[in-house]
Amino acid sequence: MAKHSYLKFIILFILIAGCDEYYKYSIEMKPCEEGIERKLIWPGYLFQDKRESITKLYEKQLDPNTFWGRFNENLPNDVGGAGFYTTFSTNMGQVNIYSERFRGNDNLNDTLEKAQLLTDRMADFLIGWLEYELGDDPNFVNLKAFCDENIRPDLKNLMIYFWLSYALEEYRTGASEEVVMRVKHYIIERGYLSPKEMHFLTESYEDTRKQGLWLFRRLVTDKMGYSFPKMVTQRLVFLSDVKQAEESITRYMRTTDFFKQAWEEIKRQQDDPNAEPPDIDIEDIIMHDIDLDFYIDIGLGPGTGIEVKLACKNEPFDTNGKWDEQESQVVWHDGFATDERLPTFFYASWSDPNEKYQEEHFGHVVLIDEALAEYCTWRENLDGEKGKEWDSFVLSLTPSEGLEEQVSSFRFLEDRQKQKESDVRVSDLAEIPRRLILRGLRAKKEEENRKTQTNKTQSDKER
Repeated sequence: MAKHSYLKFIILFILIAGCDEYYKYSIEMKPCEEGIERKLIWPGYLFQDKRESITKLYEKQLDPNTFWGRFNENLPNDVGGAGFYTTFSTNMGQVNIYSERFRGNDNLNDTLEKAQLLTDRMADFLIGWLEYELGDDPNFVNLKAFCDENIRPDLKNLMIYFWLSYALEEYRTGASEEVVMRVKHYIIERGYLSPKEMHFLTESYEDTRKQGLWLFRRLVTDKMGYSFPKMVTQRLVFLSDVKQAEESITRYMRTTDFFKQAWEEIKRQQDDPNAEPPDIDIEDIIMHDIDLDFYIDIGLGPGTGIEVKLACKNEPFDTNGKWDEQESQVVWHDGFATDERLPTFFYASWSDPNEKYQEEHFGHVVLIDEALAEYCTWRENLDGEKGKEWDSFVLSLTPSEGLEEQVSSFRFLEDRQKQKESDVRVSDLAEIPRRLILRGLRAKKEEENRKTQTNKTQSDKER
């Protein structure tokens, strides 16, 4: 649809539909022990069928248009959309993550034909590779159906998100960071991860390929009906590590029509039937004739209608809302997107440091905001035994002259044992918390040194 006809259609629709969308829906939220309290105030007249559906979502109806309830992780689909609230709690403090979309349409692939073609080829390659390795298994039909019916359309939508990131940056400063959060939200909403597994997507983990392979192996295991985590079976040796997966993909690529045609072309050009095979990769197969440098006007302007207030103990370190310091809350004012537009989307992440605990063991608060968030997601990922080992270590610490040395020298028992048996450096699971805590300790020391130097300079001037 052309730009002007699109705008005329939207204007005409508003005139026909009346001004109902200009009412302001209001949502107020406050974290609690059970999760998060949520109050919805519905504007205007509430029809009986809608009232009944909302009443089923909430614990109480405070008045004809006001509803209240407590929720854990999954927020109610009350005004249209999906929302999540999750926390990661440790002895050092807690990080809180909220994200919610309102109406609009995530399925933007209908207007991006080239992105559809690209993602179709990605899905075809994935299915072809898996069929190459698992096609003789009777259960493969289930995995193939999932790839076709779930992964294929989800790849299309995610591709559009990434393609739109630069356009959104023009639309609003900081929008590319929002796109990252939208992608995480989308993946969770589609059920590939739970809200508690969001830390798998954080950028602080060095070997993202290993983490991604683990998640993919879990998906394949589930759809094939194998028992998980009782792995790796003989059928999934090709997914046992990154190297095995890469070698498997290389073997499969040599069976594709693209590879065969490219090799025949080389033989023809060199007039040599024994010419070396071409060195191709996945991108060559998928992108060989696709140019994604194009523009489509899709209309990203917001509509009207929603206000959300979220109470926080501390100012968020990451949000697309506005911080109200006086009321200690994040506030969003925005419009409901139409079905043709990107959904209205709000998010916030904030930390609640356990100041007493940190001061008791480190002399002052060493972890707040992003640092505490990274620490909490790292701690969430530890297994039971390592979690106890780490917590016991921190519990043993007290502010002292040798505190930095104690933190610097900590290694998990299993890592120490592996290092003794190896001539090369082994993985160090405690690297992240050591780095974060030492940075906090040294920042305080530097601050104290600056104060001392400032006081000394001031004293010298007064003499």
